[in-house]
Amino acid sequence: MVRTPVAHVEPAVLRWARESIGLIPVAASRKMNLPDDRVARWEAGEELPTIAQLRTAAKVYKRPLSVFFLPRPPAGFDVMRDFRRLPEATEGAWSPALHGEYRRALQQREFALEIAELADEPPARTWRLPEPLPEGDEVIARMMRSALQEIAPVPFPNRRSSSPYEHLGYWIAALEEAGVLVFASQGVEKEEMRGFSLYFDQLPVLVVNGKDFPRGRLFSLLHEYAHLVLHTAGLCDTITDQRALTPDRQLEARCNAIAAAALMPRDQVLALPEVVARPGRSQQWDNETLQQAASAFGASSEAFLRRLLTLGRTTEQFYRQKRQELLELYEEELARRREESGGGGNYYRTRVRDLGKGYVRLVTSAQRRRLIDTYTAASFLDAKVQQLDRLAEFATLRDVA
Repeated sequence: MVRTPVAHVEPAVLRWARESIGLIPVAASRKMNLPDDRVARWEAGEELPTIAQLRTAAKVYKRPLSVFFLPRPPAGFDVMRDFRRLPEATEGAWSPALHGEYRRALQQREFALEIAELADEPPARTWRLPEPLPEGDEVIARMMRSALQEIAPVPFPNRRSSSPYEHLGYWIAALEEAGVLVFASQGVEKEEMRGFSLYFDQLPVLVVNGKDFPRGRLFSLLHEYAHLVLHTAGLCDTITDQRALTPDRQLEARCNAIAAAALMPRDQVLALPEVVARPGRSQQWDNETLQQAASAFGASSEAFLRRLLTLGRTTEQFYRQKRQELLELYEEELARRREESGGGGNYYRTRVRDLGKGYVRLVTSAQRRRLIDTYTAASFLDAKVQQLDRLAEFATLRDVA
């Protein structure tokens, strides 16, 4: 009888890999289709995994196989940050999905930097604003918008009929051109995370939740860009009151205010026919009118109404009364579209969204230029070799005007 080869790995490394993705031993065992006590026995040094089992563990823990053969857990690797959460999110440990997305962000960034070094083409840094930053957040927002519009590789979707996807695609393309790595999360629930940012002087990262509507993703995107401009990192929050008690809450409120001003510039909002027809602090804003006005910016009705409040064109009482109704309608529409889609859609379009168009273009271009081989490109995209051409096709920049 042929004996199955075992992997002589340190129990402490196995424990570190499991804990770094937020799984308890029983859950890890079940994800590997093993008896409930198997992972615990590995970590206690009572058993050794087979090579095949270790490969499965590498997939579950989202780690390279080679990391399991380290003599000890790597020190200072994968340090977790104290990101902010949505107000309704449960405090405590991150979900395994959020752990995975955080690490994927770091890994994709490392791959992108490796390609940049091979090509001798450092990433752009035009996402940074000149310092010191001005005092006023409206001024910072105008500078953000102007900086991105100057370098956007596609025209601005300035028709009222432009879809929210066109607006989102425009701002993502501009941020990628400015030297920011942008992609969408694959499996994190929206209630836990709308978006997060990783601040680095070179090639910072913005992640938005792929389960959110494009309007929600766009606001999260600019919220997280505001974090980068302020030299911070965070998990997207919905707090809007800058009088919030804690510094974190105040920062989230400030980033929301900057994002709103960048997405919906004061002069453009006040010039809209819908706004001109309702002078003063009007409370005559029905849902259809709000949606029509918000569509000019690719924003949600709730975000537009909040912007009206900031600009003194509605009342705090009306905003609070209307906000909950608009959020409920937003969630109902999101649920309806999910049900209608049945979880389907084009595989390549979704995959490119999750990886980030700019990142896919970077990897497939490096492969075509022979900076990396085909198998390395497939590894960087977590794809099969035969899928590379189709991924490259769906990552192509297209005019959205």
